Amino acid sequence: MSKVDEILEFIKTLNPEAEKGVDPKQSLLESGLLDSVAMMELVVWCEEHFGITIDTDDLTPENFSTLEAISAYVENAGAA
Repeated sequence: MSKVDEILEFIKTLNPEAEKGVDPKQSLLESGLLDSVAMMELVVWCEEHFGITIDTDDLTPENFSTLEAISAYVENAGAA
């Protein structure tokens, strides 16, 4: 299972609407799939699930707006 798929599976627990499918390039906040509280739950889950530490300076739209961005961030954080 790819990281995008793993992240999407968790997002589905936060918002059942994600079951309909999510474009990996779609903004999770702008689309309404996640609100700010759900986004923070996702950040905590990523830290725990992928064994990484996410610095508050990294909580930017470039890193966390889409499935692709989150997956890329997790990949890079895991490589560090």
